[in-house]
Amino acid sequence: MGTGAVGRVAAETASLSPDWSQLPLDPLVVVMVELETPDLVRSGAVCSSWHTSYATVRRLRIESPRLFYTRTEDADPDVATIYNPARGTSFTVRLPDLHGRSLHGSAHGWLMVADDVANLHLVNPVTRAQLALPPITALYHTEAAAPDKQGNPRYSVRDDEPESYAAHDLRLLMYLRAVPSCSPSAGSQCVVLLLHHPDGELSFARLGDKDWTWITWIGDEEDEDRYFDEMWFSYGYCDAVYNKDGLFYVLRCGGDIITLDLNGDSPVMKKMLAIKRNDTPTSIYLIMAPWGDLLQVWRTTDPPDIDSEDLCLALHTVEIELYKVDIESKQLVRMESLEDYALFLGLNSSMILSTKDFPMLKSDCAYLTHDDSMDIWLRTNGPKEIGVWNFRSGTLENVDDNVHSWQNWPVPIWFTPSLS
Repeated sequence: MGTGAVGRVAAETASLSPDWSQLPLDPLVVVMVELETPDLVRSGAVCSSWHTSYATVRRLRIESPRLFYTRTEDADPDVATIYNPARGTSFTVRLPDLHGRSLHGSAHGWLMVADDVANLHLVNPVTRAQLALPPITALYHTEAAAPDKQGNPRYSVRDDEPESYAAHDLRLLMYLRAVPSCSPSAGSQCVVLLLHHPDGELSFARLGDKDWTWITWIGDEEDEDRYFDEMWFSYGYCDAVYNKDGLFYVLRCGGDIITLDLNGDSPVMKKMLAIKRNDTPTSIYLIMAPWGDLLQVWRTTDPPDIDSEDLCLALHTVEIELYKVDIESKQLVRMESLEDYALFLGLNSSMILSTKDFPMLKSDCAYLTHDDSMDIWLRTNGPKEIGVWNFRSGTLENVDDNVHSWQNWPVPIWFTPSLS
């Protein structure tokens, strides 16, 4: 992306974040726009005139990503802290059973969480709204098994060698991430694409569905050979984004990109891009950039010795590579810089923002949280990484001195607040 392109995009996206001082607005609106989300909501409940101003702010204000995490100093296990790096401010929310749940994605202001019996829900941490997705037994290969001696639920997973799992283990092993097509407030129009095991597969459900629909891949012989290769794990599905063209773009762990159309009577999959490479980063992300390009981001971590009993050994990001997906030439083009943009990577649906709209954000950086699903499963209470990758220096920095002493469970995650 050249300098001219960045300037053009910045000019286009600047209109998305209005200069409030230049707009003919009620002075109360100008004050409200500076409020953090809970104070903004409370201000709208004061009286009818304040609610009108609140509605104006809610319609026009663009929210930046927040860090959702729990602090070691909080006595209440159901209290979470929401930190705003664009303002350097924090507020707390209380979500019942927070520590009994695992996180498997975030988008449109909602978290994708699994409860203590391994069923998925959509939760808005600001409004505390909650919507249930089909249960884990509605996946094509999973069924209830006999409970353990304490009466806790167990599930049987049909595979080459069927196995039985406790609920708290299976949710971490089964769910990779859930990606909604739009805000869950849209009801049945919202489709949730689930990336899951045992073989890096895909299923989907519309809100209100009772079952997950399993999507089978119909590929060529080369795909079949690669799938059943001893390195099959590298060719499962690892990330997805929903595009305004009405398609999901799905990333295979080997780098291939698939388009998925769920608008008809049955899913339609097409290979968009085939990638051949020798190295295998720890995590790969697929991102729709605001200037229209499709990006791949490769993140490599230095793994700890998983056989060690020392839980202080943390995964540590050692490299992040940026690539533009050149659809015409069907190849990846290395990018050296994000210039005036910042990435947000982790278990969340990846985001990219202009730092001109949010001057406190660090430009040409990637804000990171821990997202290695295998490490989370093997070392549930092991340390979780939070940091900022600086593309200019190639180093990992602290997010902010205000973010410290975070607990390792639930896993910290980025999300963008929504009042819907």
